[in-house]
Amino acid sequence: MGFNKRYIGNDQVKEIYQNSGIEGVQGHYTIGADALVLETGLASEIDDILTLSCGITISDKWNTISEMIKEEIKKGVDEIV
Repeated sequence: MGFNKRYIGNDQVKEIYQNSGIEGVQGHYTIGADALVLETGLASEIDDILTLSCGITISDKWNTISEMIKEEIKKGVDEIV
């Protein structure tokens, strides 16, 4: 039995979201890894939200995360134009 680390980058989060939606992102953060190694920015901000314990429902957390990812994708599109 090994120790499974998962490296998650900001661009990777956006790509997973575009291909698999919030369910894909959720699975990437919550299934099959013992530890996450996160890029500073979007990837680590998602983890910050998930670890909050101030009475926010898990559904509200994922809705917030979804909106954050959409904003980051939109920023990237706006920079190209």
